[in-house]
Amino acid sequence: MGRAVEGHLDGICAYWKFDRLTNAASEGFNNKIRHLIAQAYGYRDYEYLKLKVYELPSMVLTKRMLSSCSK
Repeated sequence: MGRAVEGHLDGICAYWKFDRLTNAASEGFNNKIRHLIAQAYGYRDYEYLKLKVYELPSMVLTKRMLSSCSK
């Protein structure tokens, strides 16, 4: 456990130094992008996928929807 803490000490200290700031929001957005890509099978062009990524912040995904794309 000591080695694990030592290896992540910079991140642990940064969490407290920067008012408990985490990357949870970016990880959540990355999960939405993974879900979109899983649903995107058959998209014919990159521009359409890019437009859908811009639409993601307004989408509400349920846990059930996310778990179905990880199978």
